[in-house]
Amino acid sequence: MRSRHAILAASIFGASMAVAAVLAAGWGLPAAAHASLVGSDPQAGQRFDRMPDRVRLEFSEPISAPAYVVVTAPDGSRADQGEARIDGSVVSVDLGGTAPEGTYGLAFRVVSEDGHPVTGRIAFVVGDGPLDETAPTPTGSTAPAPPADGDAPARDDGAGGAGDDGGPSLGQVQAGVAVALFAAAGGLLLWSRRRSR
Repeated sequence: MRSRHAILAASIFGASMAVAAVLAAGWGLPAAAHASLVGSDPQAGQRFDRMPDRVRLEFSEPISAPAYVVVTAPDGSRADQGEARIDGSVVSVDLGGTAPEGTYGLAFRVVSEDGHPVTGRIAFVVGDGPLDETAPTPTGSTAPAPPADGDAPARDDGAGGAGDDGGPSLGQVQAGVAVALFAAAGGLLLWSRRRSR
């Protein structure tokens, strides 16, 4: 009877270790699957004589709906017109309005294929004024929330910073399950050894 408990515990321990190894092997894959900004028009810090007609953001993978792009003029008014459009890995929105000279803040929030939200901010200039790195942010309750100033950029390749909205990724969940299985299997093995004495 005691040997049966030991064999059962060892079997559970072995199976748990195999599952943990499979989960751990997939740890890096979901993180690499998150969308990241690979190009933008306008680019971060770009200067224009007049307001461009639209914003175009290109990501490393297709984007799921909804996507939000908010462009804020130096006076705090909204320069984006209508809703953001998604075409595979490209998100775009039309621009318009009075287009005063100065720094414009472009804030985006998109959802990658794995369901993870990605945010970022880009500043560009219309006219001769200096680039203000603290780009204006949208005001009013109808504006989608832009990323916080403290968001750490995940990529900065001249296209602007893109950050992760936080929350556990699939890799983190897999690691948690692996640790839980390992702990449970270890506990069963110890319990079985104590009973066999």
